[in-house]
Parts: sequence; C-alpha cells; structure tokens
Amino acid sequence: MRQAYLIGAGAAILGASIFYASGMGLRPGSFSLHMGAHLLLSLGAAPLLVLAFPRWRPNVGGPLAFVAFNLVTYGVHLPAVYARLMTPGGMFLESLLSQMAACALLGAAITFSRDAYAMTAPDDTALGGVLMWVVGGFVVMAGAFSHFMQLLGTAEARNEPTH
Repeated sequence: MRQAYLIGAGAAILGASIFYASGMGLRPGSFSLHMGAHLLLSLGAAPLLVLAFPRWRPNVGGPLAFVAFNLVTYGVHLPAVYARLMTPGGMFLESLLSQMAACALLGAAITFSRDAYAMTAPDDTALGGVLMWVVGGFVVMAGAFSHFMQLLGTAEARNEPTH
C-alpha cells in the first residue's frame, strides 16, 4: 500500500510542478495556477506522504494544532509573504507548513480581494480564491467527515451514546 501512496504523492508533485511552471511563465504570475499547484501539494501529496510514512506525523492536537494551522495558513497568504513565496523553495516550504485548515474562509476572502494581490490579474486572483474556497474546502470537509464517521463507529462498537 505504501507504494500506491508514494506513486500518488509523486503524481501530485509532478502535477503541481507543471502548474507552477506554467503560472510563472505568465506576467503577472498566475495566482490560479499557483493555487492549483498549492492544493495538489498540500491536499494531495502531503496527506499521501503521511499515509506512506505514518511515523512522520507530529503528535500535536487540540487548541495548539488549531492555532498553529490557522496562523500558518493566514500568515502565508498575506500579500507581502505570498510574493516572497512565489519561488520553488517557497512553494515547498508553504506546503510543509500548512494543510489549509481554514481554506474555505480564506479562499472566499481572496476571491473578493480583487486588488490586494498586485502581482496578478484580479480575475486570476478571484479564480485562485475560488479554487482554494471550493476544492480546498471540500477536501478539508471530507477529512473532517471521515474522522467524524470513525468516531461514531468507535462509539457504536463500545455501545456508547453518540450525543
């Protein structure tokens, strides 16, 4: 099974590289292609790598994990920080630090912040925000739903009340 996870992670990384290279060739740089690459890395490659190598997973939970996810997610999307992350090394760092815990809300904010990212066209910024909002939000929601279903199954197996 590890091999399948690694192949999937490799495919996501290759796809992200293609998106990223395509977007950097455009002037101004394409925010929507950057967001597509980012989603492939953070919501595709990163979870598959954790599944392939479960011992890599940090043992952080509760309020600390929530605060860390949100600080990193919002921090790397500040326009000044984002401009510095538009490099291959920056993309790699960004995908290591963030798993898009708040991507739906942030994606919506980016969608409607048409003039905040001066380095890309307003329509392209909006498209990148929608990708983050819809695709990223759906993946995070699917993960939360999966975890919730596991919790229900565990409670049911022990005959505990689920309320």
